[in-house]
Parts: sequence; C-alpha cells; structure tokens
Amino acid sequence: MSNTHTQEQTSIRSIDETIDTYFLRNIDDAAQISGYYEQLWRDMHVLIKSGGKRLRPRMTLRAYAAFGGKESASVVSIATSQELLHMSLLIHDDVIDRDYVRYGVDNIAGKYFKTHYAHVADESSRMHYASSAAILAGDLLISGSYRMIAESGASAEAIASVMAIHGRSIFDVAGGELIDTESAFRELGEVDARTVALYKTASYTFMSPLTIGATLAGASQDTLDKLGRFAQSLGVAYQLRDDVIGIFGDERTTGKPTIGDIREGKHTYMVEEFYSLATSEQKKRFEQHFGDQSVTQKQADEIKNILIESGALKSTENTISAYMTIAEEELSLIAEGDVQQLRELIAVVTKRDK
Repeated sequence: MSNTHTQEQTSIRSIDETIDTYFLRNIDDAAQISGYYEQLWRDMHVLIKSGGKRLRPRMTLRAYAAFGGKESASVVSIATSQELLHMSLLIHDDVIDRDYVRYGVDNIAGKYFKTHYAHVADESSRMHYASSAAILAGDLLISGSYRMIAESGASAEAIASVMAIHGRSIFDVAGGELIDTESAFRELGEVDARTVALYKTASYTFMSPLTIGATLAGASQDTLDKLGRFAQSLGVAYQLRDDVIGIFGDERTTGKPTIGDIREGKHTYMVEEFYSLATSEQKKRFEQHFGDQSVTQKQADEIKNILIESGALKSTENTISAYMTIAEEELSLIAEGDVQQLRELIAVVTKRDK
C-alpha cells in the first residue's frame, strides 16, 4: 500500500470524525429547542454518512501537504467545512431538480415526504413542507461551514483568508446554479454550459478547496494563480463528466436517478453538442421526450441512443480530454511544492463513474 494511499485513508477518518463530532453536538443543541428540530439534524447526519467520497476536504488537505503544510486539527476542521458546504448544495440542488434520492437513500425532502409528513393528506402541500425542511437543512449546513472555519483554532489571519475564498465560492456557485436551472427554459445558446460548469462546479469543488489548502500552507500568489487555472480546467472537465454520468450512469453506482436531467430538459454541454451535430430527424425524435416531466424509462433510453448516434456523447468525451490536457499543462507551470500529489487528481475526473 502506497504512503499516499495510507495518508489519504487517515485523512478520510479524521474528516469523518470531525463530521460526527459536529453533528452530535448540534443534535444535542437542537433537542433543547424541539424534538422535531433534533430529527432534522439526525436526518442530515444520516444523509452525509450515507455516501460521498469526501473529495473536497481531501483536496484541501492534499494541497496543504503539497505546499509544505503539516496536518493539524485546525486544518482538518477547515477542510471538513468544505464537505458541509458540499452537502448543503446537494440538498438544495435536489430540491431544485425535484430529486428525492441521494446516495441510494431518501434525501431530506424524500425522507420528510415519505415518513415525517406522511400524515399530510394533500400531496402538493406535503411536498411543499418536505421541500421547506430540505431548504432549511441546506441553509444550516452553509452556516455550519462558516462556523467550522471560525472555530477551527487557526490564526485570525488564516481564518480571514479562508473566509474570503469560501464566501466567493458560494457567490459563484449560486450564480452557476441559477443559470443552470434557467437553462431548462431559456433558448438554446442563451446559457453557455461551460460557464455553468465553471461557476456551479469548478468554483467550490476544485478552486476553493485547492486554494484554501495552498493558502494555509503559505504558497506564493503566483502559485495560487496557476493553481486556480489548473482547478478551473479540472472543474469544467469534472462537470462535463458529471453531465455524462447524469444521463448514462448506472443508478446502482450513482445512487440517484439518471432520468432527472432528461426530465428537466437541462441544456448541458452534451445537449449543446447534440444540436450542433444532429440531423433534423434526430432533433425531432429528441424533442419528443426531452424536457417531458412524464418521460418513461423507455423514452429516456431512446434519448440516450440519439445522443450516441448523433456523436454528441463522443464530442463531449473529447472535450473532457481537452480540458484534462489543459489542466496538466497548467500544473506543469507550478514551480514550488510537490505537484505530483495534485496530478493524481486528474484520474478522479477521467476515471470516475459516479
């Protein structure tokens, strides 16, 4: 077993322990207010423990180590804040996408709809209340991510620097989420899918965790700038891969329905490529079911076949490879630190299936 793998497993255990400590403390505090509030926190804890690769906190710790940092409890707390932010955004994203499963289990809205609010007879009202609980859960975790940074024990200067990066990533991801949501009803071409990828995903999945870690380790501004460009390319590739998995992934592996993007009619990069490559007949077949809220699995499979036939899937794969090449080139320009640890992240994008 490699030393890097051993370090990674140790980091994941530290992150998970920090997550458990955070939730157990808040479960106790919530119980003082209401049993119902305590239940929300328990459900949030169950959800975050149900899956996830802890990618964002791991990247923070990896960047910190790559530029000479020595792991400490304060840095682990700051890294773990990135997982709280990630979970908050997943919960909100599921509300927006009208998805009720995450990691193969009921998400917050799904849990409340099926279980806690099952006694609400009107289905529309029940879904409204369930979505409301999910929105509150996401809000709590955004707040929690800031609190975890503030209470990390790092120096005031370090906390201020991290807060600035963290706040900017939330600002960027909200913009990316909005234009991604609007892409379902905007005219094709009004929303650029790569802009969505940059702000919705690259901002908080790669740019923020990597630059936080490098900043805490004392990396130079020149290195931070180059690292940011590496993270941008990596993040766009990651989102384009996510779009492919969102339609072509195996639900048993992804833990969530793969029909959602078809049902919502999202204009992803692959869909943009489809409209630039497809024949009139293919477009006609595609538009019969794409964006249909009642689309069946058979119809969804037809959409997948058309994306393959048109060359849209292959074109997207080629674009992902091109961004990975750019990321490799940007990384090679960084003169300080052990960038090999960061180069290994490229495999996370190219080989993942969920």
